[in-house]
Amino acid sequence: MTAVDVPDAVIRPRRARGWLWLIPLAAVVFSAWLAKAAWSQKGVHIELQFEEGHGLAPGDELRHRGIGIGIVDEVLLAKDRDGIVVNATLRPEAEDLARGGTRFWIVRPQLDFTGIGGLETVIGPRYVAVLPGSGGPQQTFIGLESTPVVERRSPGDLEVVVESPTRAGMSPGAPVLYRQVRVGSVLSVGLTSDGGSVESRLHIESSFVHLVRPETRFWNVGGIETQLSPLGGLSLRFDSLETLLAGGVALSTPPDSGEVVRNGHRFQLAAEAEDDWLNWEPMVSLGSDQLPPGAPMPRPLLAKLSWKQDRFIIMETDHSVSGWVLLTERGLLGPTGLLHPSGEFEPGSVALEISGEAFDLPENGLREHGELALVDLEIPGVRPWPQRRSRVANEPEECLAIGDPGAEPLPLAAARLSADGERRWSVDSALTVDPSLHGAVVLARADGHLVGVLLVDEDSGAAVALLSDEG
Repeated sequence: MTAVDVPDAVIRPRRARGWLWLIPLAAVVFSAWLAKAAWSQKGVHIELQFEEGHGLAPGDELRHRGIGIGIVDEVLLAKDRDGIVVNATLRPEAEDLARGGTRFWIVRPQLDFTGIGGLETVIGPRYVAVLPGSGGPQQTFIGLESTPVVERRSPGDLEVVVESPTRAGMSPGAPVLYRQVRVGSVLSVGLTSDGGSVESRLHIESSFVHLVRPETRFWNVGGIETQLSPLGGLSLRFDSLETLLAGGVALSTPPDSGEVVRNGHRFQLAAEAEDDWLNWEPMVSLGSDQLPPGAPMPRPLLAKLSWKQDRFIIMETDHSVSGWVLLTERGLLGPTGLLHPSGEFEPGSVALEISGEAFDLPENGLREHGELALVDLEIPGVRPWPQRRSRVANEPEECLAIGDPGAEPLPLAAARLSADGERRWSVDSALTVDPSLHGAVVLARADGHLVGVLLVDEDSGAAVALLSDEG
């Protein structure tokens, strides 16, 4: 046989695929992500301790502002049989509520002298109400046994203590009144530490804190006052049905009564008011819970401007416009069209009426600043808005429009306002603005300063005319 040439074999190492190691790494990362996602969907587990269960059962909700934020997992008897333990889970979006200071209580039907509560649980299940706190993370809580007297508090609220020889018929939840307007509530009633008297803690809302000064007087307005006339008639008098059933406290403050007191200030509770107390008229600035604590509320005045068209017009017609104006230290502020007739008018026919009283417009006292005007006018008995509480605003910001002092202010969110010219903000047409708010003053919610006036036109919509450096 003829030898066949066989080529020599060359052994080469197999090239490794460097990217293959990424596959197990990606699998590990993906598994970790799935585990984290699954864990985050579980929410936060918390433990609540109550004295009574009041029919609470697994599956009932935890609610904040009327919506479900968690679920009751189980309701157990405490190990010492001196209460119950509720294990619950907060949803992931409500995890931030698991912190110190958060309050929990079981909502069930309640009827007492201060009102009726929990009616939705008469035919429906119980639930746990939640009010958030501001402390650090926490998972074990001692629940409240009843609905708190004051569910929501603001940083500017005030708590004071009044002492009396007896309970005087007061109960937690009873009203604190100023000129028969509720300004706060009785938080608790109990004996002093030495048992020598009864002390009641009063909560005053931030809007009315400026009413409480060192010389403020408190007296009891609960119960019935009887009076027998010489003719044999018997008359009964009580402040209100609420104070008749639950008791109540009234207060009055004299002029020049000092600075606002601090939390914990103590007062003596009188059995009844002295005649002088009822006649006190303190000049204090009341605020709103939608403004910073202590920020005063303006008191716009309802104005009506009427006039007749020029007499040379063949058919003479009457015109009028109504809205709100504000007396300031620089003059009477309002929309230009509310303080000066538009177009031609008959001399001597212009009439300005403010709060039902007629005023003469000064001939040279009108100063126009675009859509706003100032009139040199004095109104007896009306305190002018201080210039130091007015400022120029540039960018849209959170505001309140205030017209009728007895009505709720209209919130104007910054997102609803857009710059429309140099000294004007347009109001989003999606926001319904009542025409009766024409001329309402606009305050910045950040500091309570006056920044403009609300203009309402049925055709063009609503806008805020901003203050300028001139006025």
